[in-house]
Amino acid sequence: TVSMQDPVDAGLRSFGSFCRSDRDHTDEELRAVSAYLHQQHKITEPPRNITEAEKEALRMVRSGMRTKQIAYELGVSEGAIKQRLRNAKQKLNARTGTEAATKAQGFGIL
Repeated sequence: TVSMQDPVDAGLRSFGSFCRSDRDHTDEELRAVSAYLHQQHKITEPPRNITEAEKEALRMVRSGMRTKQIAYELGVSEGAIKQRLRNAKQKLNARTGTEAATKAQGFGIL
């Protein structure tokens, strides 16, 4: 069994159990599964650098608003909203604004 605790947020933990039926793991195999677990933990940890403006745009996307509506409500250009959503999608590793909003909500960011 391999486990890790996030150095910043102690509530975030990952663990995995790995076994072989034919023999014990070698030290090299243990290092490899530990590295794999750490890599997977990093991939799934929530981003910590989403701005308030990006969060606001994601909340509005989550509520079903279109880019033009969000821009009008916030009094900014559509280009500004598109950039905020582009940044949020990149940080959340999402393809669409809706996917980014869903991931952000799942991480407890929104």
